[in-house]
Amino acid sequence: MKDHKNQTRLQAALQEYQNRQARASHPDGTFDKAQRWYPSEEEHQPCCAVIRSPSRAWPYTLNKHCRSIEHVAHLYNVDAPALRKLVRAERTQTQSQPTLATA
Repeated sequence: MKDHKNQTRLQAALQEYQNRQARASHPDGTFDKAQRWYPSEEEHQPCCAVIRSPSRAWPYTLNKHCRSIEHVAHLYNVDAPALRKLVRAERTQTQSQPTLATA
């Protein structure tokens, strides 16, 4: 049962990662007056602490990090290497499928 719950969370994390990479969904956060982006309390994870703080020159450092495999894995409480492996498998499967132009 525990393995099924973990697999379900892993699939949800994969979907969220893909959506964030495609800009179909966005990390929860806000911009300050200088247009620097900061994650909300719910979005902020321990992995965010090692990312440089946003500056006027680099306002999206945390936003970019919040779209990473590492961050999404923390957000969904799954193993980052397991999520990375699933992402690679999904990419390989997608690339090996024939498109309409080649079929």
